[in-house]
Amino acid sequence: MDTAVAERPSPLTDGSPTNTPPKAPTTKTRRTATPHIELRLATFEDAPKIAQFLGDFFHLSAWANCLEYHQHKAQIYLARALANNFVVYVIALDQDEIVGVCSYHVFDVFTNAMAVMDETYVVKRLQRTDLGRRLVEMVLALAKGDGCAVMNFPICSGMPEQNSLMNMVGRHFGADPVGMIFRKVL
Repeated sequence: MDTAVAERPSPLTDGSPTNTPPKAPTTKTRRTATPHIELRLATFEDAPKIAQFLGDFFHLSAWANCLEYHQHKAQIYLARALANNFVVYVIALDQDEIVGVCSYHVFDVFTNAMAVMDETYVVKRLQRTDLGRRLVEMVLALAKGDGCAVMNFPICSGMPEQNSLMNMVGRHFGADPVGMIFRKVL
């Protein structure tokens, strides 16, 4: 004779039959599509705008606690690096405004070519959209086209947004954590 024993719902799990806590409602909704945002390779002429954009969010990073951003030096470096194809920048444009960047350089000194991501940032109002993924997808395709066998993502800004970037490259793009970055302020 089978006797079914009814499980008593737990008040801590909102009566869930699997006794798992209810999920808290998300306060932020993801706006998924940004087809109006143009992605393109940066050119030498974009160096001043990119330097300004990087300066706008540098103060939000952990590096701002111990370093100063020098926009003029950044602009000189970017102009040289872009002109000589040392670095690849993909910029996201909302009309004429840069609203996101993703960059990498190719490192092939000791091994076959690998790409190393440098800067990745999307302005606050577009952070919960598909724009970050679009930027990373484009950079990955470009790096593969450059003959790179690997893309390294050294994520070390110390910004709260770095958690979203880590989740995206791990979950969406299948990247694996390798190593860690330590910092000692001198």
